[in-house]
Amino acid sequence: MSDGRTAWERTRDRWAQAESALTRILLLCVFALGLVAQFVTPVGDALEGKAYLGGAILTLVGYVLYDEVRDLKASMQPADRQEIPAPDLGQYFTRALATELRIDAVGFTGETVVDQLRLCLERRDLREHPHVTLRIIVPDFTKPMEIPGKVVDGKAEDDPDLRRELQEKVVRYAHAMGALDRRLRYDRRGELDAEFRVLHISPFLKFCLIGREQLFDGIYDQVKEGPSRTPPERQVLDLMGYAAVLTRWHLDAGAAAREKIRNRGLLFDTLWAVARPLTPPAS
Repeated sequence: MSDGRTAWERTRDRWAQAESALTRILLLCVFALGLVAQFVTPVGDALEGKAYLGGAILTLVGYVLYDEVRDLKASMQPADRQEIPAPDLGQYFTRALATELRIDAVGFTGETVVDQLRLCLERRDLREHPHVTLRIIVPDFTKPMEIPGKVVDGKAEDDPDLRRELQEKVVRYAHAMGALDRRLRYDRRGELDAEFRVLHISPFLKFCLIGREQLFDGIYDQVKEGPSRTPPERQVLDLMGYAAVLTRWHLDAGAAAREKIRNRGLLFDTLWAVARPLTPPAS
C-alpha cells in the first residue's frame, strides 16, 4: 500500500538518510586515520605537510553544521501558507495542467471542484492535452442526517426531501464530468477520468489535493436556516461553503506543510478505500 508520499518526497528522504550515514562514515574514517597517523610513523610521515587535508575536513564539518542549523531553523518556523477563496481553485488547476493532473477532494456536493475544473478544461485556448484524474468523496445522502436537514420546533431533524435534492445534484455533477470527458476526447483536447464515491460522514470537512504537491484545506463554517426552495414549505438547515476560504499548503513550504499534505493524503486514501460508488436516487 502506498504511504501517500510522492516519488520526489521518497527520493528526498532516502538521500537525507544516505547523506547522514555517509557523513558519519567519512568523519569516522578521518578520525581513525588521525589516530593511526599519531601512532604509526610511516602513516604520519605520509600525511605530514598535507595542508589541504585539514581545510577539507573543516569544510566538511562546516557543511554538516550548516545543514543541521538550516533544518533546525526550518523546523522552528511556521509553514508558509496562504488563504484563498474556494472559487480561486481554478487558477491552480490551470497551472497544474502541464503534467498529468490528479485531484482528490472531499466535500459537501463537489460543486466547487467540479465548477472550477469545468471552467479550466473548457477554455478555448486549452493546448496542454491534459489527462486529469478526479476523485471526489461526498456524504451518503441516502442515509438520515440532521445537518443538512429541517427545523421542527426549533430542533434539527432529518429531511428526506432535502437529502434527495442533494443526491440528485451530486449525480448531475458526475454526469457533467462524464459529458465533459466525452467532449474532450472527441475533440482530442484531453481526457477526464472522474469518479464520485459516497460515505456516511459529517459533511463539515472539505479539502482538495492537487497530486500530493498542494493541499487546499477548509471547513463549511456556516449553517444557514431559511425557507426551502422546493415544496413542501419548511425551514431547512443548509451548509454554506462555495465561497469558503481555504488554506493552501504546498510541498516546498517546509516540514510542517509536507506533513499536513501527507496526512491529508493518507486520510483521503483511507476514506476512498472504504467509500461506496455513487448511485442515482431511487425513482
